[in-house]
Amino acid sequence: MFPLRHPLALLAVTTLAFSAACEQDVTIVRPSITDVRFQDPPTEVDILLVVDNSCSMQDEQEKLGEGFAEFVRFFEVAEVDYHIGITTTDVFNEGPGNSGELARTGDGTRVIDEDTDDPDAVFEELVNVGIEGAGSEMGLKAALAALTPPMSEGPNAGFLREEALLSVIFVSDEEDFSIGPVNSYINSLREVKGQRSRDAFNASALTGVDPDTGEPEPCGSPGVGIGADASFRYPDVANQTGGVVGSICQSEFNDIVEEMGLASSRLRDTFFMTRQADPETLEVRVNLPGTPEFDGDGTLVPPEGLEDGAVAWAYEEIPEENEFWIRFTDRGQLPPLGSKIVIRYEVP
Repeated sequence: MFPLRHPLALLAVTTLAFSAACEQDVTIVRPSITDVRFQDPPTEVDILLVVDNSCSMQDEQEKLGEGFAEFVRFFEVAEVDYHIGITTTDVFNEGPGNSGELARTGDGTRVIDEDTDDPDAVFEELVNVGIEGAGSEMGLKAALAALTPPMSEGPNAGFLREEALLSVIFVSDEEDFSIGPVNSYINSLREVKGQRSRDAFNASALTGVDPDTGEPEPCGSPGVGIGADASFRYPDVANQTGGVVGSICQSEFNDIVEEMGLASSRLRDTFFMTRQADPETLEVRVNLPGTPEFDGDGTLVPPEGLEDGAVAWAYEEIPEENEFWIRFTDRGQLPPLGSKIVIRYEVP
């Protein structure tokens, strides 16, 4: 017969065996992610500026008119065929610039494109839409009127192209008073492009927001016509469609106009990632088009960039919103047109 073993003795042996197992090295394998993104902007973009023409907008129109070179900079880099047209927030009066009709120059030019002679001067003339418009600004309604019949088939015919992406930029020192909820206008403006993709339409807003946070807030001294009232509706459209929000109370518009041009062109300085990254494991490669490396490993780019800081990048994240991205920090040296950006990393 086998001798009986006391239960406590058996427990002691089991515990020793478990303790020995716990002392073994345990290797934790973290998932490795590879995100592949492309610098592949569209070939055509139509841009509609909706400019407030009420009595307090003279200075803002003049500053906006000086920013054409900054605005079109990224269209030229991305080799994008652009149309630019301007209308106003006045839907109560009729004629060029009002009720959705595109403004026109003295010689009848309504649309600026790559073939426009002296486009800086034409842009400056068009955006200076005057200050005699209605005091109840309805920019959302004006934008939709400009892009749909009867305007799109009448005075504005030829501005909107079937295959082009669409950007709308609102410039106003007042809130929007268009009748109806913001989302109904977003849906209608997306429908102009057939809802084919969320990127087909975006909007930006240069309005009454805090210059630092971009949150709706009065700025300057709106009570005496210097500054802007808080705007909630235009920034809401911009935020929901991936556009840019800037403060109309800035001393000059060059930087924000450049940013809006970048957003409109769809040339990318930011590439979103699938998961949160352990920054120590991040590896960014830029595969240049037309080179043998395009389908291979590409060029490994450190955060400080290549020679002269070209394509320098930073990792940024908002974990609570589940958003993580690589941002190329110098807009003058973005990944070239047609590049493939490969982002490899391990999750924390």
